[in-house]
Amino acid sequence: MTAVETVQLTKVFEHRPAVDHVDLAVPEGSLFAVVGANGAGKSTLLRLLVGILTPTSGTVRLFGQTLPRDAADFRQDAHYVAADAGMLPSFRVHEVCAYAGRLYKGWDRERCARLLRAVELPLHAPVRTLSTGTQMQLRLAIALSARPRLLVLDEPTNGLDPIVKRQFLQFLVQEAAGEGTTVVLATHVLEDVERIADGLAALYQGRVLLSGSIDELRARCTRLQAVLPNGLPAAVADHPAVAEVNRQGQVYLLTIEGDAAAVAEQLRAAGATVVEPMELALADLFRYWMEKEGYRRDAVLFS
Repeated sequence: MTAVETVQLTKVFEHRPAVDHVDLAVPEGSLFAVVGANGAGKSTLLRLLVGILTPTSGTVRLFGQTLPRDAADFRQDAHYVAADAGMLPSFRVHEVCAYAGRLYKGWDRERCARLLRAVELPLHAPVRTLSTGTQMQLRLAIALSARPRLLVLDEPTNGLDPIVKRQFLQFLVQEAAGEGTTVVLATHVLEDVERIADGLAALYQGRVLLSGSIDELRARCTRLQAVLPNGLPAAVADHPAVAEVNRQGQVYLLTIEGDAAAVAEQLRAAGATVVEPMELALADLFRYWMEKEGYRRDAVLFS
């Protein structure tokens, strides 16, 4: 079943589209990332998915139902977490949790207590005294304790140190795999996506450039490393499957979009002493696809 589906979803601010005719399909129980540089439209898209913003045109369906203009009932099943969301700064941690427990029908008090212990949150600390990262941990604990069917997270790892960030990402994986929750995560950090996501969509200026499962996207391109003492023959450089060539001395890195086996055979015939496939990092894959589309400036903004 599809948890989230958008059809030609568009949001215009002051005659400029922030989200531009976006079509998405997120499988239920998956961990799906929306990636892109700052200003790509990620936050606007996420707010449209949970009814915080109303689309200019197009539709959003959650679990097969069209999202109504009054989406209050849907928010029992779809929990939105943003790094900049207000959190009742005068409340203490345990008071925020008690308040949240009154808002959500599926609230799991015992789970909340376990999560707070796991992240070592001080129950009697005022929210205003918590660091940015600790406040995000509290938001996630509340979100998971509400047991939503859909968890939507906007740049959730901002402000987290590497150790806490690793724990945070593990929570998300466990939630998707163990609880069947669908997680939609907006981020510009492709390293995080590579570690945890099942699928993704890349946004640029509000439009989707790429969308699909991680495995599908990886299968589109292959990288070969070859050692060529006599240089790269023109026949290989001009092969229709060779999309990009980088050279360091006698070592060539070829990005292949198509039949890598045929290119490897040509390299060996040309006298290559070494021909071996190389892992193509997700960041490199996106740089390649964005440069191919002409978005050279955007490509360097990923980390």
